[in-house]
Amino acid sequence: MKSLFRLLSTTFFGGMLLAPSHIFAQTFDKNACFSVEAIDRVWSGHRVAFDFVTKGDRQIVAYYDASRQMSVAYRESPTGNWFFQKLDSYLGWDSHNSVVIGLDEKGYIHIVGNLHVNPIVYFRSEDPYDVRSLKRVEFMADRASESRMTYPEFFNDADGRLYFKYRNGRSGSGNEIYNAFNAGSVSWDRLHQTPLVDGEGERNGYFWGPVLGPDGFFHLSWVWRETPVASSNHDISYAKSRDLVTWETSDGKPLQLPMTLNSAQVVVPLPQKSGILNGHTPIGFDSEGRPIISYQAYDKKGQSQLFIAINKEGEWRRHQVSSWKDSRQDLDMTGALPTTLSVKKPAVSLDNGDIQVYATLDGNRFAYNLDAASLRVKSQSIMSEIPEALKPFDKPNDMPLYTTPAKRLEEKGDYFTGDKKFYLAWETLPPNRDKGRAFIPEPTTLTMHCIE
Repeated sequence: MKSLFRLLSTTFFGGMLLAPSHIFAQTFDKNACFSVEAIDRVWSGHRVAFDFVTKGDRQIVAYYDASRQMSVAYRESPTGNWFFQKLDSYLGWDSHNSVVIGLDEKGYIHIVGNLHVNPIVYFRSEDPYDVRSLKRVEFMADRASESRMTYPEFFNDADGRLYFKYRNGRSGSGNEIYNAFNAGSVSWDRLHQTPLVDGEGERNGYFWGPVLGPDGFFHLSWVWRETPVASSNHDISYAKSRDLVTWETSDGKPLQLPMTLNSAQVVVPLPQKSGILNGHTPIGFDSEGRPIISYQAYDKKGQSQLFIAINKEGEWRRHQVSSWKDSRQDLDMTGALPTTLSVKKPAVSLDNGDIQVYATLDGNRFAYNLDAASLRVKSQSIMSEIPEALKPFDKPNDMPLYTTPAKRLEEKGDYFTGDKKFYLAWETLPPNRDKGRAFIPEPTTLTMHCIE
């Protein structure tokens, strides 16, 4: 009888305190995907970006829960249990206030978010891979610069070192600043003595990247904006760097920091009111590793179209890809815009050497196959913006289903996640130009999906 009691106390009565964690782990077929798993109930009053990072089999999700509280979920593997941590930050109505995840080479977890020209909101784990040890940190490297922050973003180099970038200032008057994390001393430093890009108090840049290319360079593209009104975007610039410290033009000429409108390399010269949208200049590469910038702009008839700029023989060639009708996007607005055209998926090189470029219009994703030499459109296909396997979760209501793929920080190794695709999905109302609504909808379920 005593032996039976000891068995029960280990496996049930005392399990919460004494049993090894693997006894209570969820059980899945490790050779196959689970189709869907609920994580939490989340805010649905307006769209704001969540983040999803994987390293090996570890998974981290950052989001705003049903009460608008910044939250983090973590687990060791897709077959394990979630650990949750609520953080001391609450969302308003601003769709700029995304939440982002950083993970350094030693496993410290970094969370930043809820920023639109605000002082930094930053949490760091005191122990590697321990979401429960996340604690608020007052600032990273420069309290003054980090007092007016927007567009936080973490990224890693090829060795796993962690960097952080943000805009200091506001729309129409801001600077781009980079920080570098030292995992040994668990501390941040400014990567440059000056901003990387300086708006000189008259404008600011909106960036894509830096993207680590097949040539070993980091590639960076951006548009300039003169005022908070989106139609004042103009001129797409480009720079590249091997070490993120020294930068150069596409033909290898050194660039002095900070880069300004007059000193940066403008690869697509377009005036204001040309229909280019900030944050929509993704960088891809052709079969020879040359950078390709996709972007949207008005055609000669005033319709918004998909364009690309590609660097060939040291010269940037611009080419119109799409020929849509009634596609003009009105950009004479401030705040998070209600646009129906998105250019956010980088161009890729296909096995036959063709270039495939993408845009999403009115909920449909267009994929164009281009001849690499002439850039002529050889074929096009149209599909849903939502992955096919996730469509059943897009309920027939006024809330679009938003999906976010996992960002992989580690590709090498024998991992369960290696050949599988993971997505977050949740229903939420669209952005409302950062203004409050007259009602608050019911929370929706944040789900994770595994696709073979």
